[in-house]
Amino acid sequence: MTPVEAEKVIQDFHESIKDLRPEGIVQSDKELPHTPVRIKYAHFVYGEDFFNNGFYAEVKTRETKDEMAQIFEQKYQELMESYGLIDSLFNEDFDSINIEYRKYLEGLKNNVVTDFRMPNPFGETKPVHEFHNFLGEIWFLKHRTNLFNESPLGAFIYDAVRNKATTEHDTKTLIDLVNTDLTRSVPYMGKYDNAKFSFV
Repeated sequence: MTPVEAEKVIQDFHESIKDLRPEGIVQSDKELPHTPVRIKYAHFVYGEDFFNNGFYAEVKTRETKDEMAQIFEQKYQELMESYGLIDSLFNEDFDSINIEYRKYLEGLKNNVVTDFRMPNPFGETKPVHEFHNFLGEIWFLKHRTNLFNESPLGAFIYDAVRNKATTEHDTKTLIDLVNTDLTRSVPYMGKYDNAKFSFV
């Protein structure tokens, strides 16, 4: 797979994301344009090329170090989040997950917290951490320095807030989480920047 082909696979994946709320939170994995493994592989191919070549091509058009850092951070976050969403928003068992999701929403309306785990809009922590480590290794091999962004914080902060609110039965915080956008950095059809909804 070439970097150009990898970029197209990732774009196809992003275009397949649909916001089904409040009827559902995950889609059938059969709606993916490629197999999950191929989409993940595309992230590795594209990520490595971006860190080795594409980043420098893009930053040449920027005038300041701040602009360079901003474009890097934006693409870096999008890639990590995108990789972390592959198994999170698509599942073979989507029907039963969506039934549990609807029960979760109904419960929150009545101040009842179930053990349903909402998908992390920054990408799930395990795959995000895995992909972050891969990109960090690519960066280190090229620059012999650590990647200046030390950790994929968004995914971990969200996870900690979600877990704390669930443990404490903090329905106000959980409702805020339910009513925020499906993803943070990954574009998809119908996405609105910083969108807030009212599902509960």
